[in-house]
Amino acid sequence: MKIKDLGWDKRKRIKIRKVRYIERITLMVYASIIGCLLLAIFTWQKSKDVIAPSFIISAIWTVMYFVLLLRRNTVDLSSVYYSSFFVALLCFIVGFSFVVRNKKKELSVEKQSRKKLNFNPSFIKIAMLVEIILFLYFLFKVGVYVTGNYSFNIFQTLSIGKATGMFHEGIIISYSRNAIISFSVICGIVYFNNPNKKNRNYFLITFIIALFFSLTAGNRGIIFLLVLALFFSNIIIKKYSNKKIIVILLVLISIILTTFIVFAYMKYVYEDRSNTSQFIIKQLRVYFSTSMIAFVQWIETTREYLYGANTFRFFAELLNGAGYDLTAAKTVQEFVYVYGDVTNVYSVLHYYTSDYGLIYAFVIQVILGMIYGFIYKKAVITKTTKPFFIAVLSILYFPLINQFFDDKYFSILSTWIQLIFWIGFFTRKKILHYE
Repeated sequence: MKIKDLGWDKRKRIKIRKVRYIERITLMVYASIIGCLLLAIFTWQKSKDVIAPSFIISAIWTVMYFVLLLRRNTVDLSSVYYSSFFVALLCFIVGFSFVVRNKKKELSVEKQSRKKLNFNPSFIKIAMLVEIILFLYFLFKVGVYVTGNYSFNIFQTLSIGKATGMFHEGIIISYSRNAIISFSVICGIVYFNNPNKKNRNYFLITFIIALFFSLTAGNRGIIFLLVLALFFSNIIIKKYSNKKIIVILLVLISIILTTFIVFAYMKYVYEDRSNTSQFIIKQLRVYFSTSMIAFVQWIETTREYLYGANTFRFFAELLNGAGYDLTAAKTVQEFVYVYGDVTNVYSVLHYYTSDYGLIYAFVIQVILGMIYGFIYKKAVITKTTKPFFIAVLSILYFPLINQFFDDKYFSILSTWIQLIFWIGFFTRKKILHYE
């Protein structure tokens, strides 16, 4: 009996030491959660706006830290580098607040209600005709290929076709995709501002076409970009109350998670999917918890820098097109094992830390915060509807929300240049005007 009691005491002491160890190693994560919550409160007090980029990114990093805590019993969370994400958030908010200062969104819609956006009649007819022709051509091309080469599902069929070189979109389709997405966003803005039957039809047609071009791109990111842009542009123009915005955002999150699960099921056809719930849980765990862990593992073992290869990748590709022979950084990172899971995403910090170190990544966050602050002022803190800035801010919510996952700024700079170019083109006074 005595031996049993001693054994029980020993097990109890071991259990207590284990609990204290877990508490000690997660201290940095707990501190970061508190820091993120304080920053979220600060940004809320400053903006009183649920869709302010500073508040959204604060909420996202707070949630991601809580997700980390769910794995505290199986993952070593003792590294000081887990606080890097909080510091990056702080830097972003410093940049954002420096530009926005104490200004808050304009709630009055009296002035903007007097003016309604409309397209130039001649332009919209020509643009719709061109877009419908491109859509029908590409639909026929995709239909013919999928019918003759069907494998697993349409998504996999096109992915395999592109990987093996059997299916080619063509340069016209590839470059028109960003124009079509931009045009759909602008049509959405016009409809949200001036909801008549004609504008509704333009918006629905362009949205269906843009969705088809997004689905066939083989990249979930571009689908999320389109959906997020339309949701946020609607919120900005309608100037909903924060309570209504929260309801809309909950619907948006449901749509995104559903889309994510469906595409994961279509993409990973070679994995065991006999137990659907386990498959979904695994995908959610991999995509929503491994990026931060992978970054910490990487930064603790890597001391070699790329000296601008990531940041200036676009310019290297541009010079290569002009005949130079420069090594451009890869946009897809190497796969690594992270506590039994396989991942190749390391959060937004990895892309810039790889170039010049963690301090440089923090500086980039300050700059990004300033850029978002400037566009937010032009799009939201105003009494008038400015379609160009509303569209630009709306598409930039995608890389903002994606920061916990990987970089979608400089890594796809050419995409942003194309999107902003087309947004600028479609919002010119000769094409889009107030009546």
